[in-house]
Amino acid sequence: MWIRTQDKKELVKVIRVYTSRIFGEKKGKHILWGQFAGTNLFGENKATLGIYPTEELLMEELALIESALKENPDGFYEMR
Repeated sequence: MWIRTQDKKELVKVIRVYTSRIFGEKKGKHILWGQFAGTNLFGENKATLGIYPTEELLMEELALIESALKENPDGFYEMR
């Protein structure tokens, strides 16, 4: 599936979408990552798909991505 990032600057053909919490200057925010190739010695091959102020908003977005994948696994999704 192709996903356009929240900042609208990238189109990423993802093979995996996963979440993590941000620590540091953006403390308390949650991030959705899109992995576009397998992890290797030189990098994790991931892109930031979106950043959310709460885990609830992040989980809502993840549910929307899941629905889009069920409808069309080779389709397109634009982050909100």
